[in-house]
Amino acid sequence: MKYILCATGLIGFLSVVLGAAGDHLLTESWSASMVERFDVALRYHQNYSIVLLVLSLYGLTRTIPSRILMVAACLFLLGIVIFCGSLYASLHWPMAGLTLGTPVGGISLMAGWLALILYGLRSA
Repeated sequence: MKYILCATGLIGFLSVVLGAAGDHLLTESWSASMVERFDVALRYHQNYSIVLLVLSLYGLTRTIPSRILMVAACLFLLGIVIFCGSLYASLHWPMAGLTLGTPVGGISLMAGWLALILYGLRSA
């Protein structure tokens, strides 16, 4: 889980950098739909950074690491990269089909929540 915590630090840091860049540098030249797409990506990016932080800190308190907890964390991390990454990328490279990864990232995020449910059921 310590590697997930380190990745979470990087993901959280990047969310602040991208948020500041979007607010101060980029959005002036974007259309309203591009700003909305950026806001969605940033919101998910920052919210799931917090989810990963809580999950990794919780995982570090366990004496025996849980594979299910690690799977949930990896699914959340993958979901952030694919979901948010495809939205961010589509703002800079307006190629058709670039946002096709967004649903895959969303499925990864949903699978992370299901893994967390499974962890909770097994822990009870």
